[in-house]
Amino acid sequence: MTLPLLLLLLLNRAWAAPVRVPQDAPGLEIARAMNQAFVEVARAVTPATVYIEAIKGDSTSPGLLELSNEYRLPLPGGRGETTPSSGSGALISADGLILTNHHVIAGAKAAVVTLHDQRSYHAEIVAVDARTDLALLRVKSEQELPWAELAENDDLAVGELVVAVGHPFDFPFTVTTGIVSARGRRNLFRNEIQDYIQTDTALNPGSSGGPLFNLRGQIVGVNTAIFTPPGSDGQYAGVSFAIPSPMARRIVDELLEAGRVARASLGLSTRDRPASGAQPKPGVEVTRVVPGGPADKAGLRAGDVVRQVDGESILGSEDLRGLVLARGVATSLELSWERGGRTMSARVRTGEEVEVLAAKSPPPSGAMAWAGLRLVALNEQGASVFALPAPLPERGVLVWSVDPGSPSEMAGVRPGDVLVGVGPEPLGLPAELLLAAAKRGTVSLRLWRDGEELWAVVAGLR
Repeated sequence: MTLPLLLLLLLNRAWAAPVRVPQDAPGLEIARAMNQAFVEVARAVTPATVYIEAIKGDSTSPGLLELSNEYRLPLPGGRGETTPSSGSGALISADGLILTNHHVIAGAKAAVVTLHDQRSYHAEIVAVDARTDLALLRVKSEQELPWAELAENDDLAVGELVVAVGHPFDFPFTVTTGIVSARGRRNLFRNEIQDYIQTDTALNPGSSGGPLFNLRGQIVGVNTAIFTPPGSDGQYAGVSFAIPSPMARRIVDELLEAGRVARASLGLSTRDRPASGAQPKPGVEVTRVVPGGPADKAGLRAGDVVRQVDGESILGSEDLRGLVLARGVATSLELSWERGGRTMSARVRTGEEVEVLAAKSPPPSGAMAWAGLRLVALNEQGASVFALPAPLPERGVLVWSVDPGSPSEMAGVRPGDVLVGVGPEPLGLPAELLLAAAKRGTVSLRLWRDGEELWAVVAGLR
């Protein structure tokens, strides 16, 4: 290389400068402030989040195990294996109370919680509620534990910025951000009580149970599920769901005070009335009204079509039930319905499901008990008490009451259901159920509810 060329290269290198952003660029200060805000939020809230490892027993579900025993079906993975699963959670009180999803610790024999500073504790499972997919754990520590507060107000707005902390694919204490995409999402999963926040926050397996924060550092939701289109292998696709904090707070309070969650009821049954050419607005038709229940006191009758609750359009029966359950017991709701050509409305105060359906009339003296149920043979008297719609099943066992927290309640069995079979075998008397269920850890029930046949798997009977 000649000397002049070498000098030219050295001069070019000396004169070269890194790329610079103009410091007076419009909006740059706002962007810096927002960037610093997210940094401060992440720094503040991450210590209040936890990594949960649940040590579970046999990874095969009780229902599959029972079917395998009966029909000698092969099961993958063997039996009696101990498997770990992981998830996320948040400390919500100074005494070590942790809020997470029920499915994170469901079936766990033990749970180990790890904090952001790597302290680990064996956690006590305080209470669970499968129907809302929430659970409470507690750890005891001689050292001070950081915690975050659950937002009390339900003022989270669509478009609001939120921050999530979780452990996707076991990458610990991962912070992601997004916006609130929608509110009040229902009928998405099997959980019976639904009123989800939808966000575009990146969540993946391992994020379940983790907190969703606003920019004030308050928990506004419990991250619960993601939408995964076919072929995505259960990974993030831009749509995530969280249980809103006011609902989570109510569930936490009820679990701590009573050990269970009271189920709200209007005391009616409905069927869908989809939109049509004659009536472009969907709704739900009332098929029966429980005598003396909230709907009866408000003046609703069979044949009425409910269109709105608190100004929110009702698209179907599960929409109505989900809204009522999410609002809770002793809540005043404004119902709007149509009767003939008239539009009517009234305020209805929700009652507790158990009280509405069972407390008004004690079970007959011959009622049998099984798995938290009080059972009687189906007859005209029982059908009248529960205002069951015709035509009734020819034979069956009427569920008079369901004990809170029992295996049957966890399976979704309700007072007023008619049990018509155990697996493929028909059922007509309570004693037949007791005989068929003897020595089984899991029982598959066929039940009749408002003219439809459903299935319920009652597990954990041994």
